[in-house]
Amino acid sequence: MEPDTIERLPEILRAYLSEHLPDVRNVSIHNVARSPGGNSRSMWFFEADWEGEAPVAKQLMFRANESTCFRDEEASLEKEYRIFRALQDTPVPVPANYWYERDPSWAGEDFVIRERVAGDTNFRDLAPESQGAILEHFVEILAAQHNLDWEAMGLSFLGAPKDGPECARMVVERWERATKRELLEPQPVMTATMAWLKRNLPTEVDRIVLGQGQVGPGQILFRDDRVVASLDWESGFIGDPMSDLAYLDFMVRPLVGDEVVEGLIARYGELSGIPIRRDNMRFYTVFQSYWAVSACLAAVNRFATGEMRKTQTLVLGMAAPRSFLRRMERIVREDAA
Repeated sequence: MEPDTIERLPEILRAYLSEHLPDVRNVSIHNVARSPGGNSRSMWFFEADWEGEAPVAKQLMFRANESTCFRDEEASLEKEYRIFRALQDTPVPVPANYWYERDPSWAGEDFVIRERVAGDTNFRDLAPESQGAILEHFVEILAAQHNLDWEAMGLSFLGAPKDGPECARMVVERWERATKRELLEPQPVMTATMAWLKRNLPTEVDRIVLGQGQVGPGQILFRDDRVVASLDWESGFIGDPMSDLAYLDFMVRPLVGDEVVEGLIARYGELSGIPIRRDNMRFYTVFQSYWAVSACLAAVNRFATGEMRKTQTLVLGMAAPRSFLRRMERIVREDAA
């Protein structure tokens, strides 16, 4: 957002809530503060108060649509809002999403106002016992998520694969287009990885599910060793459940070790009733690495071309994790040997 819009944000929020909560009086806004998280889109926490009753929390969050790395074709704020709304009153805990606003006269761009749930995201520094308890609860939620009737929930707009083989093909083609659009210079590892992905598309998918895309620590809020909110759904998709499981695996294995992760995978299989397909998980481990680097390269493009001059964009663009690049290169080399 523009600096003058940020400066006026308390007044914008006061006017917006006053208009959208017609049964209350004397709306006031306090403690507007930018969230330290949310690298892809800017977020501000704030507190609201008013006289009267309204079915809205007073601890709130404002999230702007302007993205440092994603285009709406891949991950729009409106898509995320619609998924959040569909997940209300399901076993997947999510913050209440109250409004999605398209009118640019308010803040110059689309935005969402949602509930701010009390909780922590700092998983890495927890005691092993707490990490284990949180992950066990998360796996219960993930298994329930993968058993949701996404068609009945109205989520077919995400793009439903017609069969198992199309699950991987759809996401690979989408992100190949995005990467080609954003690249400023040749990226040999990315090119070789895309060729590997196309050669190794999984064909056996036991259930087509609602996936989150990025799951587990970093994407959840927890309190008292329980998950209280699933936060990030801008990469939500309909497809192979092994994609989510692979992302969870490579994010938490370095933190909690092989024994814990293997126990979580087995528990997921028991709760979900979905067979664990290791080849599919290996494929999605490579794909998720490709996706992460692609997002960082997109941020570099936006900064280098002058589309966005925010330091936030440059920081994200320079953050392409070497571990992702090394993982892709290792697997591609192993299969070529």
